[in-house]
Amino acid sequence: MTIIKQMYGNPVMNVKGICEQFHISDRTARKYMKEIEANRERYGEFAVMGEGPLKRVNYMAFTDYWKYRKMLGDKNARKHAPEYDPKEIAKALGFYATEVM
Repeated sequence: MTIIKQMYGNPVMNVKGICEQFHISDRTARKYMKEIEANRERYGEFAVMGEGPLKRVNYMAFTDYWKYRKMLGDKNARKHAPEYDPKEIAKALGFYATEVM
């Protein structure tokens, strides 16, 4: 029996890609990316990289922030937000696939 694990997709997207994927404006995407940068303790140093038109964001971090934005913005609710787990998010979004032969 052979098991093949593969990862599909690229976990880093530019602003245009985020806008298309989440159906939001450029301004909203950049605002959220700035808020993600402010949450470095949750998302790490490499969640947002680059400057200006070359700015890139980690898709897993953006997806997590998209879901828990209101919760993370409230100091009391923030304590109850689930821990950021990029592997779990990637798995839920179908980034990983396993084939058994």
